[in-house]
Amino acid sequence: MPFKPIVEFDRLRLSLAEQNLCAVFKVPSLRQHQVQTGQNTLKGISTILDVPTAAAKLWPSGNTEEDCQKIILVVGPLTALLESQAADLTEKGVPAVAISSISPDRDQLLQNVAENKYRVVLISPEMAVSTKFQSVVLSSELFTSNILSLVIDEAHCISEWGNDDFRPDFSKLSVLLSRMPSGVPVVAGSATMPKDVITDIKNKLGLRSDCVHVGVSNDKPNIALSVRIMQHPQDTFADLMTLFPRDAKGPEDFPQTLVYTDDRIPCEKIQDFLRRNSPDEIAEAVFEFYHRHVGDVQKKEIQDGIRSGRLRGASATDALGMGMDFKHIMRVILWHCPRSFLSLVQKIGRCGRAAELLGEAILYITSAAYMQYEIELEILKGDLADDEDEDAAQRQEPEAAADGEQMDREAAIEQEEQEPGKATKRKAKKSMTALEARDRRYLLEYIVTKGCRRIPWNKFFGNNSKLVLPHPAPPGARCCDNCSPDEFPVDTIRLTGAGKRTGRRQGTKTTEDVAAAIQETLLTLRDNIARTKYPRQNIVTGKILMSNLVVDALANRARSITSVEAINQTVQWVWATDLGAEVVQAIQQRLLDFPDLEELAREEERRKKAFAALQVLAEKDLRQKLTSVFDGCYTAVASEMVTRRGKSVKRCQIFMTLPKRNAWPDYYELIPEPISIAHINKFSHTTVIRSTAQYAALWHRLFDNARTYNRSDSVIYEDADYLQGVLDTNLAALSTLHDVPGP
Repeated sequence: MPFKPIVEFDRLRLSLAEQNLCAVFKVPSLRQHQVQTGQNTLKGISTILDVPTAAAKLWPSGNTEEDCQKIILVVGPLTALLESQAADLTEKGVPAVAISSISPDRDQLLQNVAENKYRVVLISPEMAVSTKFQSVVLSSELFTSNILSLVIDEAHCISEWGNDDFRPDFSKLSVLLSRMPSGVPVVAGSATMPKDVITDIKNKLGLRSDCVHVGVSNDKPNIALSVRIMQHPQDTFADLMTLFPRDAKGPEDFPQTLVYTDDRIPCEKIQDFLRRNSPDEIAEAVFEFYHRHVGDVQKKEIQDGIRSGRLRGASATDALGMGMDFKHIMRVILWHCPRSFLSLVQKIGRCGRAAELLGEAILYITSAAYMQYEIELEILKGDLADDEDEDAAQRQEPEAAADGEQMDREAAIEQEEQEPGKATKRKAKKSMTALEARDRRYLLEYIVTKGCRRIPWNKFFGNNSKLVLPHPAPPGARCCDNCSPDEFPVDTIRLTGAGKRTGRRQGTKTTEDVAAAIQETLLTLRDNIARTKYPRQNIVTGKILMSNLVVDALANRARSITSVEAINQTVQWVWATDLGAEVVQAIQQRLLDFPDLEELAREEERRKKAFAALQVLAEKDLRQKLTSVFDGCYTAVASEMVTRRGKSVKRCQIFMTLPKRNAWPDYYELIPEPISIAHINKFSHTTVIRSTAQYAALWHRLFDNARTYNRSDSVIYEDADYLQGVLDTNLAALSTLHDVPGP
């Protein structure tokens, strides 16, 4: 029986339906994209619902009238999320059920669905295309005659997972559609669907040409974006010291943070690092790690700890995040480059979920990775033309943005997590699909751009042509480290001892404790002075020399008593001239047992600032010296001339730029890390290269690439050997001349 669309709307019933939905979901009104999608569904028109709010994807297709018998069929990737949604709907008075291959009483639940006992049915793609679902549910006339719409949640999985052996049933959902009544509208929803993914989804589902795209910007103006090049060796994790706030008084001063890695080993090491370096005020137990090897009971405890706020930081692989509604995550840290731009955006979407909250997302990469990404991006740009409709007008920032659920492909099933020890960096290979190449390009642009980081984000998703939700940037929101670098300061980290940072706070003594100790000292001192200076008499006593009023006054102002003049300014004491110096010495000696921690902290801060200022000067001097060395080496290599075919040419000419991929495709299959002299010269004038050893390594990589690709009897091979000798000789000589450490 084909689906029967509504030809003409009853405005009164539409208004009542909207009121019912608002009452059920406790919202003041439906948004424009929800109304549009709902009306499309009633008209029998399929919709690509490209919106950042996952929970609202069911609303547009909903009908809450008590006598309504219509059914919404939802297909989603994560069983736990489907079960949570079903429980939430049931609690709100909407009969719903989630069914998967591991559901208890599965056969009975399917029979209940066939008998139309639920208004919303949530299933996995595997269940959706199973013969069991077809024979029990889709063969039921009661079910098929009441089906209102098919909702595919996290629809981008159709594109991401339909091309490999991982959950291949996502690519078979068109089979489900073919078994359902003809004309049933589809709502394919996701928070991360660039236009090429949308096209792929339409093709794989076989959606009709009248399918409507309803898009809402997924920009997050409440999240501050930044990319940091690691200051320290990556295996020390020292750069993460900046996560600890200064003068923390308790765990609540550490903003809830997720630190993502691609491997379980650094995941565990990061937890160890955070625990080892946490100040006394932040208990070690507030940090945990989470990956697929963690037991189910412990996973639930960690999730509950994050939701309750008990846990303040979790280092995790992709196993943590998808389908988990953590409302109070304020920071997301990405330790190394993620596998894709979609993955990056999905992870960033897990912090600052409420639009009024200020969040932060920081990507940490090594300087070597940064340089390679610049080169890789240049190669990709040579292969990929800009999208025709992404012109300069679209490079403006969006007016507003939205919060919402975003799902990571690698997180959906934990066996997809990368095994320890495997490389995570993807190469620009010829076999990369067009979708992958575009994703990779925008990921690299996000990392290496000198402009606003939101530009590649918004351009990738086409946000400037979408609707915007009424969530302006909240007060105090920062854009990115390129737009306002002064708002993204990076502290210089110094580790001491076994890894503990300097400036750890110790137990303090109260003012009353100090005063009592000084009183005791002065009472003893006055008696000793009386016995020493006025022996064998009972007239001049200690109390005569220093009254209790004087003792109390000096004890209460002990830290300011640094001279006889300070005594006179504090209290009237007739013996100050004669005995004041001795009293000052006694007070200062006793105060050694009670260090002024506030003053010590201020002194430490002054020392840090002085050290930082000296360090800046030293780095500036070193930078100038390194620049002189690097420029001298470049000039030496570039000055080498040779006669070829009767003409004098630069020996290094062939190495100045990379070969064109369309002319030399096998070069990029054979050479994993291509680089040219132009790249080396560019990097040498940035802080990415911090030593002569780094500089030499780039040149050696260039010459090694030439020797790898060319025959040993070729001119290019010989030139590589010769120029490496020129480079090494000049680098050693110039390093000595400018007094910088050699390679």
